[in-house]
Amino acid sequence: MPVSNGKELYFSPTSQTESAFIHQQMLNVVGDKDYKSLSLQGSGALGLLTDGYIGFDWSLASYSSDDADSKNINVDDAYYRYSLGNRHYVQAGRMDSRDLSSNLGGNINFTMLPLGAISGARVGTSLSYLNQAEAGKGSPITVLLSTKSRVDAYRGNQLLGTFYLSNGSNNLDTSNFPTGSYQVTLKIYEDNNLVRTEDQPFTRSGGIGDGTIQWFLQVGQTADRELFSSGDSGDNDSTDTPTHQVVQTGFKAPLPKNFVATVGMANVASNSYGEGGLEWDHTFATGFIDGNLSVQGNYFYGNDGSHGNVQQVSYNDGFSLSFYRNDAHASTCSGDNVDDYVDIGCYTSMTANFAVPIGGWTTSLAWTYNETTRVSDYYDTSVPFENNMIRNTEDNSTSNTYQLSLSRSDSFSGLMLSTRVGGYKRVSDDGNDDDNGIYIGFTLSRNNNTDRTQPQTNSSLSADYRTSKTSDDQLLYTASKNWDWGENNNREFGVDLGGTNSDYVNGSVHGKADGQYGDASITLSDSYDNQENKHNTSVSGTWNSSFAIARSGMYWGPGGNGMPSAAVAVKIADGADDEDQDAKVNVSVDGGGFAEMTSGSKALFPVSGFSMSQVSVEESELAREGSTAVITSGSGKQNLFMLPGKLKVREVKMESHYTFAGRMFSHDGKALPYGVVLNASMYASTADGSFTAEMSKKADALYLLSQHQIYQCKVNVKAKRDVIRFVGDTTCEITTLASLPEELQSIAQLHGLRDKNTDNNIAANMSEGK
Repeated sequence: MPVSNGKELYFSPTSQTESAFIHQQMLNVVGDKDYKSLSLQGSGALGLLTDGYIGFDWSLASYSSDDADSKNINVDDAYYRYSLGNRHYVQAGRMDSRDLSSNLGGNINFTMLPLGAISGARVGTSLSYLNQAEAGKGSPITVLLSTKSRVDAYRGNQLLGTFYLSNGSNNLDTSNFPTGSYQVTLKIYEDNNLVRTEDQPFTRSGGIGDGTIQWFLQVGQTADRELFSSGDSGDNDSTDTPTHQVVQTGFKAPLPKNFVATVGMANVASNSYGEGGLEWDHTFATGFIDGNLSVQGNYFYGNDGSHGNVQQVSYNDGFSLSFYRNDAHASTCSGDNVDDYVDIGCYTSMTANFAVPIGGWTTSLAWTYNETTRVSDYYDTSVPFENNMIRNTEDNSTSNTYQLSLSRSDSFSGLMLSTRVGGYKRVSDDGNDDDNGIYIGFTLSRNNNTDRTQPQTNSSLSADYRTSKTSDDQLLYTASKNWDWGENNNREFGVDLGGTNSDYVNGSVHGKADGQYGDASITLSDSYDNQENKHNTSVSGTWNSSFAIARSGMYWGPGGNGMPSAAVAVKIADGADDEDQDAKVNVSVDGGGFAEMTSGSKALFPVSGFSMSQVSVEESELAREGSTAVITSGSGKQNLFMLPGKLKVREVKMESHYTFAGRMFSHDGKALPYGVVLNASMYASTADGSFTAEMSKKADALYLLSQHQIYQCKVNVKAKRDVIRFVGDTTCEITTLASLPEELQSIAQLHGLRDKNTDNNIAANMSEGK
């Protein structure tokens, strides 16, 4: 098992979090004069107990046209999950197999084993707490040094890395070492002289996680994700889908020599199914062959007659070569009466790709083979007999497709030119889908990276010419321009104009805005048919957002990754009632977004559960209303690791600071040298009366102590540049200690002032107390 080299192999959840209901939602709408479509997707998590949460995913879809009207509500997941330590878990409810193929379920993947949605319970191992960076380092390599040295690590003649280390015991960072088991030779240099060589064994697994067996076991019954469905009549026309009792289990285990074995079994409605797989990953380091080879094979069998197999091979070594084959046969391929839960299809598909750089061009050669062997016995009475025959014929067909493509990118004088050329040929068994053609095209683009306070622009022009045996030649052309605003390009506007030959002309405008209440975008497009002399106009839009409800309040934020998540809430404290707080601070969260926040505001940042992220709160470098922010509490960076349904609240306190600059003169026109600005938090002054003063609030007057005299100087801002307010030459009037604001009187006294006479002439007695 990999060790942590002084760091934890498993993350511990961040402390001082609170349970919350955290929900993400995405709204999509599209429509034209003939139809309207709306979809809403949601994902939520509710923290329950320290190491548990309720997670769920749902969706709503609505479609309306002249010919059809439908509505559907689906629930994909609704379960409670509880972590049993950092390697095991138990969950119960409605769930599909998506978590099994991720770190949440141990990265156990099957290609054909029936693992659809169930209502039941699951227990197994998890890699959700695993520190992937530490686990990927493999077995430790420790070197003892008597003095500061350079260490070169070799695998045979292959240099794996160079390390500059201090004296004492040092662990090498092996995170970039190739997978496998081999001997590493260490060459230790002192003052660039080789002083000794030593060999150490090294083992690094190929993505098995923590190097232990992963497994799961689940029992229950099959579940239908559809909660509600309606058609034209508006009545619920859905029928109850038959359910079956299921028992499903799977294992994934590391083997010697970088092999990984996967075995799974399932019992569905008294039928048994099994799938076994073997993976091998190896990096060569000898002579001409020094690339990475990955091989995977799976075989599936069911006692109802279903069977299939999958093979996948890839090799990368300056060029890439890959092959994929999938051969599936359901229990019957002569009808539509196969249970959807166990239906693996009836087809054979193969794909081979070869890509290599040649003379500045990336050349790719691809071949695809598809064979569909299912013949449907379904007859649709709403369509003609000929259409039913065509559909059944297409369900039993084969095709071969060959494609050659070349592409390259060049830059000159701030322009980027992308060129592409290629050809293809498709051959089918009945000849109905035979086709061949060539294409050639280019895209010319330019980015204008101006100052970040100005919009960033991107302009592009593209054209593609395509030929086809089955259709007329096409010339497609598009010109577009985009403007992006904001420190993180959180606002966008774009225009596109183009067409196809002289038949169609199309154009669109789109906009996007990301903010505290979500990410929104909208597109308005129109296509004009020159032959029909008509327009086809459509509009589409999206809104992606999230919210959290907790003891500390309710928060809104941008959308996340669409899975049950955790979140970070940042609250900027209000300033005092009499204080101006119009500066802003920058808040960023890895995977959660960015926001510029002002005093009294709060924002939510969704982050992936069981994932290390970082929240950063910093003073903004940009001025707002001529002020800068000074964070007095809550600044800096913090690493976070949270379970879904957990909320970390970050309290921040800040002040807005204003900077004034100018020259101070007395009423008779004399410069006031080396003045002390009493109501400034920081100041600097010179002999000619010039000064700069930084203040934590806007000021109508500056109070100056110069040559043992107090002056009141009215502020009249004549110009602003960034955060500096220029007041120019300012005339100051003599005032008294008693006339100063109360909070400034003690400051003046600290400078040695006292009343010296009744005519309000105030002077400093600097020698008092000596």
